[in-house]
Amino acid sequence: MSGTHRAAGPQSQPAPRRRPDEAEAPAAPAVPEVPANIYGPAGPAPAWDPDAAPHPVAQRDPLGSQSEGMAAIRAVWERAAATDRRRPARPGRPQRRREPRPFATALLGILVCACLLMFFSWTAAPALWISVGHGHTGTVTVTSCQDGFAPSCEGRFTADGWSKDLALTGDVSAEDVGADLTARATGPGAHNAYIGGSAGLLLRWAPALVLFMVAAFALVTVSGATKLYEGRSAAIGLCWAAAGAVLAASLAFAW
Repeated sequence: MSGTHRAAGPQSQPAPRRRPDEAEAPAAPAVPEVPANIYGPAGPAPAWDPDAAPHPVAQRDPLGSQSEGMAAIRAVWERAAATDRRRPARPGRPQRRREPRPFATALLGILVCACLLMFFSWTAAPALWISVGHGHTGTVTVTSCQDGFAPSCEGRFTADGWSKDLALTGDVSAEDVGADLTARATGPGAHNAYIGGSAGLLLRWAPALVLFMVAAFALVTVSGATKLYEGRSAAIGLCWAAAGAVLAASLAFAW
C-alpha cells in the first residue's frame, strides 16, 4: 500500500445488462428549452370581473307558421258557434208560425186592389201624356155643364183635321157654357180634353200615381204572397207584374 492518498472520485455505475430476448428501448426526445421572456415579462394574473364577462343572449321564440295561425282562428270560431247553439231561446218571445191567408179573403182583397189600380191608372194616364208633350192643342166650345158632387162639362173639341165631342176637365164651369176655350187632348181617340195650365196637369197625374203605388203594395199584402214558405219571391214578383201591366194598358188606351 503506497503512501500517496487518492481522493475517491465518483465511480461510474455499470449499465444494467440486457437480456438477449429484450428489445432496446428508444431514447426519449429532448425537450427544447423556451426562453423565459418570449411572452413578455411575467406579471400577476388579472382579477376576474363578473360584470365584464359576456352574458348569453336570450333567443326569441320563433313565430308560428301560417297553418297554425289559421287553425287557432278556426278553433275560436268553432267555439263561438258552439256557444251560440247552446244559448237558450229568449224567454217570453215564442216564435209564431205564419199561417197563409184564407183563400176567400185573399181573393176579395185582390179584386178590390185590381179595381183601384185600374181607376188610378186611367185617371193619371191622359194627364201624364199631355204633360210629356204628347197631345193636340185646339179649341173647345162648351156645350153643357152639370153641377153637383162631381160636376162635369162637355164640349166640341176642334183641332187640326179632326173634331170630336169630349168631356172637359180643368178650369171649366157652368159659367163657360157657349164659350170657346183653348184645350188640349191626347188625340182623336181621346175621351176628354183638358183646359188650364201645366200646374193643374201635375196635380191630376202625380197624386193618382202615388195612390196607384199604394194600391200595388196593398195587392202584395192582401194576396198573401208575403206569407208563403215556398215561391214567395215569385208570388211577389207576379203581383208587381200585374200592377205594371194595368198601368201599361191604361197608357196604351190613353195614347
